[in-house]
Amino acid sequence: MTAGAGEGTGGGGGVADGGVEAGPGSTAEFDAALCGVDGPLEEMTFEELLAALEAVTARLASSELGIEAAAALYEQAEILHAAAGGRLAAVEARIARLRGPGDLSGAPAPG
Repeated sequence: MTAGAGEGTGGGGGVADGGVEAGPGSTAEFDAALCGVDGPLEEMTFEELLAALEAVTARLASSELGIEAAAALYEQAEILHAAAGGRLAAVEARIARLRGPGDLSGAPAPG
């Protein structure tokens, strides 16, 4: 089993660090070390979140993990996915505000 695979799970009440839901019924918290990243979730860029999610997914795809380590990584993948989705939704909302209320088409303004 991978060292530290059980760390960072438990407690937390279903919300991961940075206010991100970990998933239905989950009590996992974000574990940067388990995900192979250096900083806290809320300081990661969208691109860093995607890279971390891809790395965790690649580790999950390997057959070298025990069931407990795989479950811990799966929880981390849920947290990263939710954080990336939230970040993307915030950017989309920002772009919608910048376009203004008169642009209902979603198409770029004629130039």
